[in-house]
Amino acid sequence: MPWQKVHPLRWQVLRPGLPPEAAYFPGDEDRETLHFAALTEEGEVVGVASYFSEVYEPLYQGTRMYRLRGMATHPDWQRQAGIGTLLLRRSLSFLKAQGIEVVWCYARIEAVAFYQKNGFQRWEAAGQIDIPGVGLHEVWYIPLKADEKNIASYRAQSLQ
Repeated sequence: MPWQKVHPLRWQVLRPGLPPEAAYFPGDEDRETLHFAALTEEGEVVGVASYFSEVYEPLYQGTRMYRLRGMATHPDWQRQAGIGTLLLRRSLSFLKAQGIEVVWCYARIEAVAFYQKNGFQRWEAAGQIDIPGVGLHEVWYIPLKADEKNIASYRAQSLQ
């Protein structure tokens, strides 16, 4: 999906009160960036998730890694229809099929329970990060590779 289709909802939910360009992220137009959307039957975008080919160095183990950025659900659809969970699961399944091994994100503190419920793990060593103008975040990640050894390796590192 083109970034222009997901931008209005990202702006409305993630950057309210800021200029529209605050919801444009560097890399939005890159060929390897992936934008997913949940649409109503009428074609209205009610959920978005954008993935950027970006490594988080402390997690990097030579793996194919993407960053989830700009995940949002329209306020009228939040916490009632499972839009965010469905969008996340389908997009992660797509990424896994493409050979992506790890997805990470800066999770807003108020969204931590959502990521945890969906199998993400907190990168303890990162602590809390204050993103100016946006608020407190934590680093969360999910190994997509089904290899238990790979998952255990990430868990061991996150405890260090």
